[in-house]
Amino acid sequence: MTTKQEIIEAIQSVDERLATLRDQILASSEKPLLEGTWRVRDALSHLAARANGVARVMARVEAAANPQAAQPAAPRTVDEINAGQVEERVDRTVEQLLDEIRDGHRAAMEAIHRIEDAVLEKMIPMGFRPGEVAVGEMMAMGGPRHDHNHIQQIEDAVKST
Repeated sequence: MTTKQEIIEAIQSVDERLATLRDQILASSEKPLLEGTWRVRDALSHLAARANGVARVMARVEAAANPQAAQPAAPRTVDEINAGQVEERVDRTVEQLLDEIRDGHRAAMEAIHRIEDAVLEKMIPMGFRPGEVAVGEMMAMGGPRHDHNHIQQIEDAVKST
């Protein structure tokens, strides 16, 4: 089982990595990532939108527990969701995006303390992929592990010539 402390430490590692890259990010926010169509700031917008992974996963826990209460949303692709996250933040500065990420992480770390350990062990649907995963693992996988993948893309872009 993924523990609260492991999730918190993983979130903190994302913040530490972003802090280390902050000056390079601010100087290179319009650089394109080496793969795909995003710029550095677009990847940051995506990370900001997803910064509180605990709240997002707990909403999925609630939906799984009360399927009759869940209203079916219009089907959207991951690409559509991601594009919406970037578009919603088009007027924000890179500093504001970095602050949103940090604030979302702070809220996530505060929220995780209020979750019972038994909830972290509950299985929920993966969502876009088939199968189930434990709540704690989903918080780590869809939060800090996901973030580190995008931060690597950002780091590669800002360090490229």
